[in-house]
Amino acid sequence: MAYPSRSELSKLIPGLMRMGEIFSTAKTFVEGDVVTLDWIPGTGLVVNGKGKQQGEPFKEPEFFYAIASVWLGQQPTNWKLKDQLLGIQ
Repeated sequence: MAYPSRSELSKLIPGLMRMGEIFSTAKTFVEGDVVTLDWIPGTGLVVNGKGKQQGEPFKEPEFFYAIASVWLGQQPTNWKLKDQLLGIQ
């Protein structure tokens, strides 16, 4: 996935703000806690932390793709992690 255009990025802002709210209200996350991001067709992106859903699902597939591209996109934040997530050793 390429970097979003300015207009595409502006559409992501509401989702980014909501994601920020989730993590700011869940201040009890500590090292070792597990957070999962799951795309569920018909539901959207569900964020779970400590075994509990955090906030309402994100309905926009574009937001899920943008979040996933951080780890799985053409310019991931960590190539080694990307390879591990994809089962490439």
